[in-house]
Parts: sequence; structure tokens; C-alpha cells
Amino acid sequence: MSKDVSIVIAAFNEEKNIEAAIDNVVQAVGSLPDDYEIVVVNDGSHDRTGALAEAKAKANPRINVIHHEANKGFGCAFSTGVRAATKSYVTGFPGDNDASAQSLKDIIGQIDNVDLIFTYMEDTRNRSLLRRMISKTFVLVMNCLFGLKLKYYNGLFICRRQAIQSVTIKSSGLTAIAECLVRMIKSGCTYKQVCFHHTGRKEGKSTALTLRSLRSVSKAIFILVKDIYFPEKDKAGK
Repeated sequence: MSKDVSIVIAAFNEEKNIEAAIDNVVQAVGSLPDDYEIVVVNDGSHDRTGALAEAKAKANPRINVIHHEANKGFGCAFSTGVRAATKSYVTGFPGDNDASAQSLKDIIGQIDNVDLIFTYMEDTRNRSLLRRMISKTFVLVMNCLFGLKLKYYNGLFICRRQAIQSVTIKSSGLTAIAECLVRMIKSGCTYKQVCFHHTGRKEGKSTALTLRSLRSVSKAIFILVKDIYFPEKDKAGK
């Protein structure tokens, strides 16, 4: 089975992490897929994230760097990368290098006859108690709202490019991955869940628990519920 893969890396002000993130992706995919491309989306960074990514691209023609002039949020950056993807499968890797190269290699290696493979953490002890509580609450709420039994919504994933490019990503924030999973599953995509190793951010501070992020999550869930259960009728009234 062909395993040509597009890896999307969305990054905002990650000058201390972006090089290691790209290196980890190259390490993971260099010997696995038939072909690969890395799509780095510099989401309006104010630091050297874009320049460092461009330097990596000059040394590796399989790296494509896209720049947003202003910060638009993770969801918009991820969506930009997805639209630019050209390979048979699409996956993502965190710009803060918050995952292991081996986990990415493992998930790519598990490409089989399903449309979507996504992951859950096997060990969450390197996250704060508050972060773990919020994550578990989020999973519970999402499962209840959408009638699913997923173990995690924001981990690594891989899917057929046609599947993810057929859905509209409306979340501008960190909920974009969860939104994609729900939309693809509800559209009929077959899937399976596998565990992965979470390494934790090496440099800088996560923005996952800011008030702005929590507001973005609430808004994204509201829109997703509306789209799934109360889809707008087209102009013909169908």
C-alpha cells in the first residue's frame, strides 16, 4: 500500500522548538513512506520561527513553508496546511515538538484499510493535574454530544487526504483537530484508535489553558453541534 504522506506543522512563535520539530518529522518519515512532504505554516510569528523553517526548507526540497502575515490561530494555520497537502495521506505534528518522532513513525506505519487513525495518550503524568482534568472533561463532553466513544481528541492522527480536504475546518483554535475527527467520523469515515507517547513541550509555555483558548473551544463546540445536528438547508430547500 502506498504510504506517501503530507505532514502539516503549524507554528506560532516557536523559534526554540521548530527546528527540533522538523528534524523529528524528517527522522520519522525518512525511511517509512514511499514519498513525503512537510508543510510548515508559520502563523504570523513575531520571532525567528519563519526564518528557521525557511533555512530547513533550503536544505530539504520536501519542506514547503507557508507564511501567514498575521496570527490567525492554530485552526486556520492547520487548515492552510491541509489545503496545501498533495500526498495520499495527511498527518500533523506539533510545532512545539510536543510529541515523539517514534509515535509519528508508528502511526504512519499503521496505515491500512481505514480512512482515519488517531491516537490517545498512554501516559499523561507529565501534564499538570489541571490540564489532565480539563482534557478528561473535554473528552467526556465531546463523547456525550456526538455519541462517540473516543479516548482522546487532540492527539496525532493520519487520514486519507480526500477525507480531510472534504470537510470544512471552522475552528481557529486548538479544537481544530477534534473538529476534524468529528466531522470525518460523522461523514462516514472508518477509523481506529491507537496509543502514542506524549513527550511534553521542551521550550516555552503552552497556551492551551488561556481564557482566550477556552472561549475558542466553547465557540467551536457550539458551531460543531449546530453543523452536525442542525445543518442549514440549501437554497433549494433540500
